[in-house]
Amino acid sequence: MIALAILGIAVVAVFQLFSINLRTTRKAEDYTKAIFYARSLMDEAQSFADPSDKSASEEYEGRYAARRDVALRSESEDGRIKVYEIAVSVAWPPSGKFSMTELRTVYDPEE
Repeated sequence: MIALAILGIAVVAVFQLFSINLRTTRKAEDYTKAIFYARSLMDEAQSFADPSDKSASEEYEGRYAARRDVALRSESEDGRIKVYEIAVSVAWPPSGKFSMTELRTVYDPEE
């Protein structure tokens, strides 16, 4: 009877560890996908010659909501050099969120 009780406690402990491992794996997968989607939106903004009007919202897999905001942070007196702040955030249920911000300098020799 004592051996059966010890075995029952051990089985419960193993199942709890397995459950914790599954949750941790799912959380790591969510963060990895969020980083991938955020990097994708950031790289897209970096590829534009002038990112000034490239704010966007995207949805991935019906679960991840991504948003890119572009704001002019600084401009030279002659208007030829501009510094933009590009902020990307990705959110997913129930409460996951990942954000990244980069600066982008644009030089326009034509102006």
